[in-house]
Amino acid sequence: MSSLAPLTEAEVRDMVNTWYKKLDVHAPEYEMLPMLADQGLEMVFPEATLRGWADFELWFQGVIRIFFDEVHTMKDLNIKVSPDGSQADVKLCVIWEASRWKPPAAKSERLMFDAYQTWLVKRSPESGKPVIVKYVVDKLDPRPGSAPL
Repeated sequence: MSSLAPLTEAEVRDMVNTWYKKLDVHAPEYEMLPMLADQGLEMVFPEATLRGWADFELWFQGVIRIFFDEVHTMKDLNIKVSPDGSQADVKLCVIWEASRWKPPAAKSERLMFDAYQTWLVKRSPESGKPVIVKYVVDKLDPRPGSAPL
């Protein structure tokens, strides 16, 4: 029997919103890593599948050097906490906007996509806080006027 408190929808929602706020400002990794499971983490992006903190750190350092002026706007968020509170299944769609400059272009280009995602969230036995165990970008739909990814 686990001594961990059951997850609540409210704390998972807060964690999801905090995650995107930190992505928008390119928060340092030491602020991002505690939101990710330190064991069994899997993150599936269109360009890579990450396993563990070291993979995340490499990926994150790459993307923050490519994209800027990022804005994540929640379009749809559905959180289903298991009956025993041990995990939460999260389905969401976030509008992701970012600028990118490809040298030697005279101007940057704006990317705008609806990013459909599925997450699995559990409570960390170390911190007692909700953490992302699995993060999958299911689909990226370009919005009108977006540059291609």
